[in-house]
Amino acid sequence: MFESKKTLKDIKCYSIDEFYPDCILKLDSNENVFGPSENVISAFKNIDIKRFNLYPCYGELLNVLSERFSFGKENFILTNGCDEAINVVLSAYLNANEEILSVSPTFSMPLLYSKIIGAKCYKVIYDDKWKFSKDMLLSNLKENTKVIYLASPNNPTGDIIEPCIVEEILQQCNNNIILLDLTYVNYSDYDERDYYNLVKKYKNLVCVKSFSKDYALAGLRLGFILASEEMILEFKKVISPYSVNSLAVYAGIKALEDKKHFASIRLEVQKSKEFLMNELRLLGFMPYESQANFVLVNFGEHAEFAYNKLSKEGIKVRKFASEELKTCLRIGIPSVLDAKKIIAALTPRKLLVFDLDGVVFDVSNSYRYAIQKTFEYFAHEECKPCEMQEAKNRGGLSNDWDLTKFLLDKKGISANYSELVTVFQDIFYNPEKSGPKGAIDNEKLVLDAKFFQELSKTYDLAVFTGRPKAEAFYSLKKFNLDKYFQYFVCLEDVENGKSKPYPDGLLKIKKNCFYTNLCFFGDTVDDAKSARDADVLMYGIIPPNAVSIEHTKENLKNFGAYDVIDNARDILNRNLFKEMEKCQ
Repeated sequence: MFESKKTLKDIKCYSIDEFYPDCILKLDSNENVFGPSENVISAFKNIDIKRFNLYPCYGELLNVLSERFSFGKENFILTNGCDEAINVVLSAYLNANEEILSVSPTFSMPLLYSKIIGAKCYKVIYDDKWKFSKDMLLSNLKENTKVIYLASPNNPTGDIIEPCIVEEILQQCNNNIILLDLTYVNYSDYDERDYYNLVKKYKNLVCVKSFSKDYALAGLRLGFILASEEMILEFKKVISPYSVNSLAVYAGIKALEDKKHFASIRLEVQKSKEFLMNELRLLGFMPYESQANFVLVNFGEHAEFAYNKLSKEGIKVRKFASEELKTCLRIGIPSVLDAKKIIAALTPRKLLVFDLDGVVFDVSNSYRYAIQKTFEYFAHEECKPCEMQEAKNRGGLSNDWDLTKFLLDKKGISANYSELVTVFQDIFYNPEKSGPKGAIDNEKLVLDAKFFQELSKTYDLAVFTGRPKAEAFYSLKKFNLDKYFQYFVCLEDVENGKSKPYPDGLLKIKKNCFYTNLCFFGDTVDDAKSARDADVLMYGIIPPNAVSIEHTKENLKNFGAYDVIDNARDILNRNLFKEMEKCQ
């Protein structure tokens, strides 16, 4: 077995979409959603065949760049997007054990490429969200710092580093290469030429830029490096000789010819961004000032719920796993009309929370079956359904492993808890099995997809279950129901030992979701107790396997259910929150 180089060991693959996502608005990658210039589209209709069968030539586009920015064409090298531009610069100048310095958070690729080289990566955390500080950066310079990576505007924060500040850094960092990423600069208040002109004064400045965000050529992968002639010669030693294809070159030429197109897009983005940020503030969220074509929004503890609400409406935005950004979502700026869709999706609605077992799923032949068979395995006798229901009715045993143990203990039968769980799971749900996974596959729906589809037109929906997450999602996905719910609280989502009848799961929903009113549907006294202690309106549901409907109703009401619904489908026909107002 061959081993890859050691520097790859802790690097995760960059995740990309394999297929174009099925969504209404794709706003997670900061692409220009308005599309390229008509110049580009028209030109492609009558393209010369030699651009397909001959290797690309770059002189024409280099001449356009040279004339536009008043540099010699020897100061430019074309690249396959800005990613390759960054990789080429680092590959040419950064050695193993030297250091690259940057702010955090920022674009991830420079740090990834540096790690592959074997260089050390040092990230400076913002003192003030999200405002670049020159002093903050320079105070972290070390003896072995070789490259400083800066982005203006920065991704994902949207903050800008003014040209005069970049120059001050250049003046104080003669021995460092300043790698300046200007991918989003054309959306900012500054002219890109104010940055490029610094290359004429400072030999240690390298500017990189893509055509993806402003000229809408992300799919063609086109970028460039602007630097001193000496540096460009070194970059040519590293870069693949034909890394930029002919069609990208042709599109770049045509895009640069049409100055009016991007000017109109920039105006639309500014107008839409202003609208979006104002509306987000009115909803109680915190958008950060941005000079790019995206906005980073702090949703606080509501971030996951907000992300799921947007996803449900077909709006794809970027969420983050890192601690410093876990409460934030990055939203690419669409048209004003589409920005209104974002606000509509994030506007609070009434929230309905569903228990799963006995409410959404008929578990008579799944969980109940697994309890019965596990009991028989240890007791060598049958467990009567009435005994099982009686145990359920007493409360405190919503976890069916505990319920099974209780039934065995009541019979005076000792069973090792760990062994009991293993036996139970093998009967109920064993994902390692080929074919059917266990009794879980015997479940039937009480409430089907059509029911939730209709309900989701008016309400937001959440799940609060004592099931482990894997089992909950297995059944929800099997019946194509998961897409209707914006938030899930499963067994692992509450502190160990704090599942129902404790209120922790419902309290988590109250904390992490935003809504106008909240209502919970459950079928056990543990559900009722949990709702009562969380101060949540609860409607009891008669489960399909109820031994005595009247006794179940009485029990649920005694433990706090506002009312009990015989048929869960009646939820569609009842004005639940009008009833709740009377109750309050």
